[in-house]
Amino acid sequence: MIGESRTLSTERLRMGLPDIYLHRIATVVPETSYTQEFGLQFLLRFMGDTENKRAFLSKVYQGSAIYKRHSVVTDYHQDPRDYRFYPPNAAMTPEPGTKARNDLFVREANRLALKAVRDLLGLLPGLEPTRITHLITVSCTGFSAPGFDWYLARELPLDPGVRRLHLGFMGCYAAFPALRLARDICLAHPGAKVLVVNVELCSVHFQQKFDPEVVVANALFADGVSAAYVSADAQDAVGPRLVLREFVSRILPDSEREMAWSVGDRGFDMRLSAYVPRLIEDNILPVLQELLQEAGLRREDIALWAIHPGGKAILEKVEKTLGLTRSDLRFSYDVLWNYGNMSSATIMFVLHAMLSRGGLGHIFGAGFGPGLTLETGHLEKVPA
Repeated sequence: MIGESRTLSTERLRMGLPDIYLHRIATVVPETSYTQEFGLQFLLRFMGDTENKRAFLSKVYQGSAIYKRHSVVTDYHQDPRDYRFYPPNAAMTPEPGTKARNDLFVREANRLALKAVRDLLGLLPGLEPTRITHLITVSCTGFSAPGFDWYLARELPLDPGVRRLHLGFMGCYAAFPALRLARDICLAHPGAKVLVVNVELCSVHFQQKFDPEVVVANALFADGVSAAYVSADAQDAVGPRLVLREFVSRILPDSEREMAWSVGDRGFDMRLSAYVPRLIEDNILPVLQELLQEAGLRREDIALWAIHPGGKAILEKVEKTLGLTRSDLRFSYDVLWNYGNMSSATIMFVLHAMLSRGGLGHIFGAGFGPGLTLETGHLEKVPA
């Protein structure tokens, strides 16, 4: 089968399909950050009223492999009298409702998305905003109509005829469908210049209740934004870039209850089962093999591993199942340590680090999210 796949890959090259490049990625986080130790001490005071609760909180936060996370919520460092998001009292009650949380998302999504795109354009001095033909936006942590895609189009400004597409509420794996869509647009329209913007502000949905799944989610998720530029023109940027090649998706049967993200009265409610790492462990290898076959590659051809750092347990399961070392997953571990899990933006931070510091070669990328869904991609880092 691998031989057949190599023949198919060669046939595709003979068809003259162009390479589609992910040229540059810019990443942005909110100015406020909190260490995990700060978060642990805050929650021990807030909800650590029994020994069992204190032990569980300590285990989750101290074992998270996260040093700090960024948040658009600035209250936690403040005197309660100075709270701006929460009511000005030590109990932080009544909790902000979903409207207040989404209002914060809208304001900060507009601001941070614009900053990320302007930073990206600063890396592409020859690209004027009005030359962007397509704008793909991604988020599962808030929404409005018009959304931050419209705000970007107005403020940059983009061409009034820019084609906008939004991928909403897909979760942590959504960067891969967005990149696949950007690739397909460029294959269909070789002159396309595509902007991909991921905005995830998970911290607006912090839940004030002691429930094991909620505690784990509170300890993992954070805020981050990425902006990326995709086109078929190799001259659009100078330096290494990523070629977007094959993508493989897999919906795991009977797993929809293991990870879910729904709208509640106090923000979005996250269900995050302890079985998620095991489900990934059981399914990641067959998906890797399918992608390798599709790409006409062997396992040893993979030089770089871009695995979504959904949590320490997930990275450890992938590491064990695929026979990798911690060094193989160093970019994923570094992003987890410095930023936490920023949902769909997280893998873009990993790819950004690879563009900046990694060597050249074939990349296997994977993301996991509600469904339970595995999204994988074959990318290749090539020189200038």
